[in-house]
Amino acid sequence: MIQTGNRNFWIAQIIGWSIMGGSTLLVQVMAGLPMEFLLANSLTPTIVGFLLTSIYRTFIRKLDWRNWNLIKTLSFLLGSTLILTAGFMVSVFIVIRLVYGLHGLSITSFLSNMFIFTLIILTWNLIYFSIHYFNNWNQAEIEKWKLVAEMKDAQLGSLKSQIKPHFVFNTINNIRSLILEDKEKAREMLLNFSDLFRYALKNTDQSKVELKEELEIVHQYLELLSIQYEDKLQYQIKVDESLNAFPLPPMMLQLLVENAVKHGISQFKEGGSILIDIDQEEGVLQIKVQNTGNLSTSSNLGDQLGVGLENIRKRLELIYNGMASMQMSEIENNIVATIKIPML
Repeated sequence: MIQTGNRNFWIAQIIGWSIMGGSTLLVQVMAGLPMEFLLANSLTPTIVGFLLTSIYRTFIRKLDWRNWNLIKTLSFLLGSTLILTAGFMVSVFIVIRLVYGLHGLSITSFLSNMFIFTLIILTWNLIYFSIHYFNNWNQAEIEKWKLVAEMKDAQLGSLKSQIKPHFVFNTINNIRSLILEDKEKAREMLLNFSDLFRYALKNTDQSKVELKEELEIVHQYLELLSIQYEDKLQYQIKVDESLNAFPLPPMMLQLLVENAVKHGISQFKEGGSILIDIDQEEGVLQIKVQNTGNLSTSSNLGDQLGVGLENIRKRLELIYNGMASMQMSEIENNIVATIKIPML
């Protein structure tokens, strides 16, 4: 962004018109004009141009031209350029005629320079307006992306706030159902739950955690469920160890497993199995959670599988800007949830 403001304007104004005056002087020296004529003929246009554009800038700042459309802006540029050029020419002509008299500068020779003076004023106009238009556009883009970022943060915050109650509610329900059956197992389950809840409190406020950390909590979560389901729950975790440090959204894998149990295995009296398979392929991390169960093609997937998967889908969209994906499929009486995350 080009910095604007009073200080920078006056610096640019002085440098710009000094360059114009110096260029005019150089051209006149090369043309062999009389020495007594050189100073006034180069200094006068420089001072007049400096004063006119400074006054013009004061006038511009009072206008709300930033909201004008293109046609109105171009019309203003052309009109103001012609008016400034006329004022510039008249002012310079009068000053030189007062200094050198009637023979100082003829009207014909002065009018012949009208095209050059018009270009000078038009260039000043274009530079001034272009800088401010660029800065306004740049500032608007910054504000837009700030707003987008704030909206994403708000959405992520809302989604993260869903994780804790969702996780706590499901786990407490499991413990409650176990208390009447086996108090000792319920006690052990409650101890495991405290560790899980500590992890949830600590990490849901972070944007990402290492895969290794998430796998540890998933393993602990499955161990906790094994207390309740006993031999009705079988699970296996396969992971490429080179991916242990890969960052991913916290509680995402845990939510996948939780949904696999709640909406899959718990629906069968004989229980079922869960397979977690994590590897990479062509720069993409692939997380697959397969569990015993069926998808009903006639029902809404979001209603069927609960808020957990919808939470994951929205978080992936927000964090990875649409580059990550989650798909659900059914393969031989098994539900397979597949998440793909680019390894950027």
